[in-house]
Amino acid sequence: MKEMTGRRADFLLQAFVDAANQMDDFSMALTLSVPGGIVTGDLVTASRWMNEVATLVEMDGSEAAYHVANVYREQAGLYRRRRAQNRGEVLGEVTYIHLRDAQWVTGSGMLGPEPGIHWRGLIVDVAGWSLGRLPLPVMPEQGAMQGAY
Repeated sequence: MKEMTGRRADFLLQAFVDAANQMDDFSMALTLSVPGGIVTGDLVTASRWMNEVATLVEMDGSEAAYHVANVYREQAGLYRRRRAQNRGEVLGEVTYIHLRDAQWVTGSGMLGPEPGIHWRGLIVDVAGWSLGRLPLPVMPEQGAMQGAY
């Protein structure tokens, strides 16, 4: 994929994500270098990610949340239909990568949420990647360091 900026997505990452999306269910730890820092989490299929986010949105209980959740479920259905059309053939034509239980480290060393969140990003924004989860340091609770001096 080439964007107007001239950047190209890593074709190996695109193929990897496309192959994952061809599965009924898939999960593998991945670490990504993106603008602003490092994201680490579990790569999951796009349809699984959409269904999980729909469930989280529905927990709000409102009518609006129900409608938003249905949008995510419709997207999950589109991914399943695309998978059926491709019949397992990996084309590498994916635009987004989907992580669950994702956390990040910014350039300033700030840590992302604990527990992790559902994260979706543009593959073209990934500058580098590796298999496995980046071990993030445990942050001390506020006040725990006060007695250390």
